[in-house]
Amino acid sequence: MKSICYIIPYFGHLPDNFNLWLISCKVNSTVNWLIYTDDKTSYDYPENVKVKYCEYADILDRFKKHFDFDVLIDRPWRLSLFKPAYGEIFQEDIEKYDFWGYCDVDLMWGNIRKFYTDDVLNKYERVGYLGHSTLYKNTSENNSRYRTIVPECINYIEVFSGKSNYSFDENGMDQIFQYLNVPYYKEVVFAHLTKYESSFFLTRLPEEDRPNNKYQIFTWQNGTLKRHFINKDGGIGEMEFVYLHFWCRPMKYVVKNVSENTLMYIYPDVMTDKPIGISKHSLKKYGRRSFISFFLNSLWVNRHKITFRRIYNNLNNAFKYKFS
Repeated sequence: MKSICYIIPYFGHLPDNFNLWLISCKVNSTVNWLIYTDDKTSYDYPENVKVKYCEYADILDRFKKHFDFDVLIDRPWRLSLFKPAYGEIFQEDIEKYDFWGYCDVDLMWGNIRKFYTDDVLNKYERVGYLGHSTLYKNTSENNSRYRTIVPECINYIEVFSGKSNYSFDENGMDQIFQYLNVPYYKEVVFAHLTKYESSFFLTRLPEEDRPNNKYQIFTWQNGTLKRHFINKDGGIGEMEFVYLHFWCRPMKYVVKNVSENTLMYIYPDVMTDKPIGISKHSLKKYGRRSFISFFLNSLWVNRHKITFRRIYNNLNNAFKYKFS
């Protein structure tokens, strides 16, 4: 079995869903996570999630020393722009693993090995293509591919020096792997929610799946993450995913019994162990949310980051997803 380690630098208060995220890591006992953080809140860390407590200034110094040009990291968020370089920057901590990766913590893991099998890991040197979860084969050649300069494309120097906020970990690395003619795994085995639709709406899925986005609830238990939905024929459909990414949605976490054995329900915008069940009635009742209440809640949750420009952009995107 190929060994895997996800790297997560996170500075500041860890998110409200963190204890639930840890449970979803715990049941993936053959996968490892390495977290660098200054948040010393007492959590029940499973054995496969290692924590390195450190100061933001120490990590900042580590990043800056790795490059022979001036890098711009003016706030912790900018560390995420360096994701493709984590394999080099943190090499001394991950050298024993076959694959390393990065991921977000605003998600819930399903059964990772069911989707990222050894067949997949043997075939590809890059598994995934989005910032919320990507794996790389841990070789010096693969770890340095982010340094490739693709003609007429934004490169790592421009991004790391602060001249661009381009999504280098996604589009930039796609361009590099395509330029080098190195195939990578890009199957959509994950559930990625849009942050602008009031109800749960999955992006990246085929167009023919769009009608199934109207009423849906996710369940999680013992590492199995399932999507339940009313399909276009009026029946109840089911799909399993490797993870569900909340992507900045204003989620409310009201799980009383945080345990791997607990059956949890996830719907707009709640995660709970209240036994609502899966039926046409529950899907219609819990699978949709008022657009107005969603938007007002989003404004409240993000009130400290609100600007007139941001309100305009969010309204524009919200109406686009709502009525397209």
